[in-house]
Amino acid sequence: MTGLHDYGSLLLGSRLRKVSEALYAGVDEVYRGEGVGLPARCFPILFLLRDRGRLGISELAALLGQSHPAVSQMSRKLLRHRVVREWPDSRDDRRRLLGLSRRGAALMRRLEPVWRAIVAAVAELEAAQPISVPLTAIDAALATHSFAARIRAHQESGPVTQILPFAPRYAADFKRLNLEWLQKFFRVEPVDVRVLSSPQAIIRNGGAICCARRAGRIVGTCALINDGDGVFELSKMAVTADCQGLGIGRKLLAAIIAAFHERAGRRLFLETNSILKPAIRLYESVGFEHAPAPHASMYERADVYMVHRGARGS
Repeated sequence: MTGLHDYGSLLLGSRLRKVSEALYAGVDEVYRGEGVGLPARCFPILFLLRDRGRLGISELAALLGQSHPAVSQMSRKLLRHRVVREWPDSRDDRRRLLGLSRRGAALMRRLEPVWRAIVAAVAELEAAQPISVPLTAIDAALATHSFAARIRAHQESGPVTQILPFAPRYAADFKRLNLEWLQKFFRVEPVDVRVLSSPQAIIRNGGAICCARRAGRIVGTCALINDGDGVFELSKMAVTADCQGLGIGRKLLAAIIAAFHERAGRRLFLETNSILKPAIRLYESVGFEHAPAPHASMYERADVYMVHRGARGS
């Protein structure tokens, strides 16, 4: 009888999921035996809070590589079980931080013998064929170059990416792509809704929007927003998940920087969040440098301010 193993690497994801579910089920069973009502999937959050201190939902989502809604849902479960608490952020009273409660810290200490047993059980499984090291290497490799990008690289004739100026027919794509990105890492703020709902206003105000088209669909966007007096903001850059790692973001940045120079701007800046390390490295590689913010950001999520060194008066 044919099974998943007969298809080799073609069904690797299905086989990994099967193994993952078996491991989760085993740990959950042990936790229940210890009187713990939390599933194993919640514990990565507890480990991060134990080792890093208080963190916001956006920071946890980025560290875990999961969506903001998924982490928010798990966090609510942890709050209901009273193993975490919420604290105000001393740097921004609009944000709340999560941290271990006394009950949570006590639970983490109580489960240390269980975790030693889990490590021993994994070592027993790995005695015949080590898996942790190659899985860690694969995870790191996929973080820098997505699996979809790797598949496309092996296709005989990959589609060409075109960078196009904004047209009204792309308004829905501009909003969709940015909401997709925001909902993955942060939350959608009122200023986002206003800007994404009226992209034509960016153009009318002397700015620009560039769109990336690949295989007949819009897969990325980036905007140049005119702040007045020769100051422009690079904003609303988003590339859909299955096209990341193909250099599309770099092409969009180059087009927006060129649009800035066409307008003879004197200062080009952007605001981002420190958890988005790959994006920050990309910005640095095209000429953006870290600088002190001249005023409070309109975005709750922004804690990094960067200026393009090629801009006059920057």
